[in-house]
Amino acid sequence: MFDQPRVFGEWCAASAWLLLALAIGPLPAAAQSREGIGMAEPALMESGVVVREEQWAGTLVRALALGEVLEDQPESRDLFALLCADKAEMTTQAGGRRAPARAAFRISEEMVEDRAPGEPVRVVLDVPATALYQLAVEGEGKQRWTVDQRKAGHLDPSALGVAFGPRVVPLREGPHELAGYLAPRSRVDRVELVAHRPLCIAPAAGWRVGEPLTGGALARTLVRALGLDRSLPEEQVVVELEGERFESSSDWGSPTNAPPPDSEAETRAEWARAGEKPTEFTYRVRLLEPGVFSVLAQVVTGGEQIWSIDGRYRTRMDVVASPEPFAWGHVMTTSLAAGEHVIRALVPPGSGIDRIRIVKRQSSDADYIEVLEQMGLRVGGANTFVTRSGVQEAVFHPAFQELADGFLERAAGSSAEAPLVVFDDRVPPLYTRPLSPVLPADL
Repeated sequence: MFDQPRVFGEWCAASAWLLLALAIGPLPAAAQSREGIGMAEPALMESGVVVREEQWAGTLVRALALGEVLEDQPESRDLFALLCADKAEMTTQAGGRRAPARAAFRISEEMVEDRAPGEPVRVVLDVPATALYQLAVEGEGKQRWTVDQRKAGHLDPSALGVAFGPRVVPLREGPHELAGYLAPRSRVDRVELVAHRPLCIAPAAGWRVGEPLTGGALARTLVRALGLDRSLPEEQVVVELEGERFESSSDWGSPTNAPPPDSEAETRAEWARAGEKPTEFTYRVRLLEPGVFSVLAQVVTGGEQIWSIDGRYRTRMDVVASPEPFAWGHVMTTSLAAGEHVIRALVPPGSGIDRIRIVKRQSSDADYIEVLEQMGLRVGGANTFVTRSGVQEAVFHPAFQELADGFLERAAGSSAEAPLVVFDDRVPPLYTRPLSPVLPADL
């Protein structure tokens, strides 16, 4: 049996809260399909009231433990921004003006050592908008950080000179106090809060107030919230890069055919190796069409790396130790526009990159629905309106409860394993063939 982790705070109040949230301003009772009369799914006996997108956004925010930073009656735009900063960022500026891509949703401060020994580092940062943020610290040594006295996690920027917090932090627009507790001989040079853009939990057309929630929108938002985008079926490999074919690197990077550190291999093909200091490698790729893409990399095993696309989508990549000198890992899965993109990877001394692969995923509403259905979660047709009963079935499903319980940690960075491995002994495999040439079939 599944454990019953806490989803909405106190479990005993979950059902009451959900029914109250969905009762506000319902649409007329119906389960009518957008495809016309006669195409509707059978109405559920428990409730035929159709849910609006903003109501579903509010339910998701509470279920993923993001709502504690909001007022009792939050505005829809704050709910939407917490779920997808990437779309909200461009419409948050005063008067509806579009914000510069690199200026909004990001704040940092250089630190000056003016504290007494043993005292924590304290700084107040005024975040520009409500969103999910990730803490980044430049410096050295072991550190523990809090934001508004809430845990942001333990960091150690020694290997790369910078470290990301192990969990994302929901923050409301305005000032927030950051406190860092440093081990002896640790230091902080710079601290930053930046909106976590790789994660975008939103329907295909973005969130819309008053819009009835469809099965396709429900499936997209659920798959993204549960970190299952990489389980979408593979369409094709669109880019394959050799690691040593980088466009540029910092001073310490170079191509090599030497074996990686602690490897027993005598010779191998060339790869990009970091020297005596952390090294950033830069690659340029061109995508012919927009879509959902998984970036995968074959890298030296062990340690942590930081990857970014266009300086906008940043993530931490944890590379687990392996007996093989190189191992494939998942960097990120996110939506990207057509055109040229710049990929950067910051790797620790002695580490390196052998290959990079970009896989385009099938990403229709039907593909998202299929992922959920193979987990045993039914959402109906892509164009069918979702009722209260459909929402209840989704948020009380054991798979949602278990994965939602670790949302803030899982969203903070990538790992070598997809989150669905939690259910390997409970549900059938998603696909009988590998999802890509570098991912196992039993994800």
